[in-house]
Amino acid sequence: MGFPRAGTGTALTGTGRVRHRLDRLQQRRAVLGFPYAVIRKYADDGGGREAALITYYGFLSIFPALLLAETVLTRALPRHPEVGHRLFVAMVPPSLRSTVADVASVAPASPVAVAAGLIGLLLSGTGVVLTAARTLNHLAAVPYRSRTGWVSRPLRAVAALVLILGGAVTVGGLVVVVAAYPGVPWLSRVVAVLGEWAIVCAVLTLVARLLLLRPAPVRALWPAAVAGAAAVTITLELGAVVLPRLVRRAGPVYGGFATVAGMFTMLYVLSVALVLAAEIAAVREARLWPRAADGSRPTAADAHALALLAREQERLPGQRIESRLPVGSRLPDVGAGPPTPPGPARRGPGPACRDGGGEEARRSGR
Repeated sequence: MGFPRAGTGTALTGTGRVRHRLDRLQQRRAVLGFPYAVIRKYADDGGGREAALITYYGFLSIFPALLLAETVLTRALPRHPEVGHRLFVAMVPPSLRSTVADVASVAPASPVAVAAGLIGLLLSGTGVVLTAARTLNHLAAVPYRSRTGWVSRPLRAVAALVLILGGAVTVGGLVVVVAAYPGVPWLSRVVAVLGEWAIVCAVLTLVARLLLLRPAPVRALWPAAVAGAAAVTITLELGAVVLPRLVRRAGPVYGGFATVAGMFTMLYVLSVALVLAAEIAAVREARLWPRAADGSRPTAADAHALALLAREQERLPGQRIESRLPVGSRLPDVGAGPPTPPGPARRGPGPACRDGGGEEARRSGR
């Protein structure tokens, strides 16, 4: 794959030459080109919007999920209330403990009512999982025609939520066990952090394989799981310290809603980190780098990225959408008129979106 050359017949200014050299540098050096490609794909996919949706539904789902976990712990450990309380403290943020405990204490004792309540809480907590599933398939460019199954998708979401809650209980149990183990405090803390990271990494890998609506080997998922687990572990470790400060600083502006604002901030930062982690895996698996900083001189990775975005819009079983982009040559400037078509378009059962030639982009679109 060659790198784009300077435009023919167009003189570059001093600033243009600097930008062109920097562009060539980041394309040649993977240490620069790969992060830039991740940022470009994050922008192409609307990563900020996806993170905001995950934050919104995550905030609405976090209380039912925590209440579900507390109810299950209370019913599962009736003879060991102290263990259940320690797990509860390890799992629930300090700002929500009193509210969750108060609501759980007035839960009905009837088995039928408890079962109905558990089902309701489980369905309420799937909102964030369904949103995360949509984001994951969007980042992976899974065509809409492949996102079928009105029954299987909710079942996958429920199964993923059970996995997440199971991981949360496991992390809480690890924290309780490590805290009770006599030994060097800092060593115990290191073991706890590494254990949390390993558990979260395994949960994210399993959840991604469950929610992604196409086959994905572990080698394609582990980069996102590793980076995402690091983000979740840091949030768990720093949440007890950072959240009160966020609430205190937001108090003069938000008043009684300061706790809500603080939690929204932390959830949004975590959501952005998880979306970026998924973008890292997507760029690595599809080899979407190097990308061109100059949009008029696209690379093969640019053509491949646009082809994936076009393919995602296929909504009917027989529909096929193609995106063709000239690679290695300067595209006409805006207002210079449309490029000369390469030849008559073929007629077929599926619509085609064609923007010129480019054999390599045509091959990468499938």
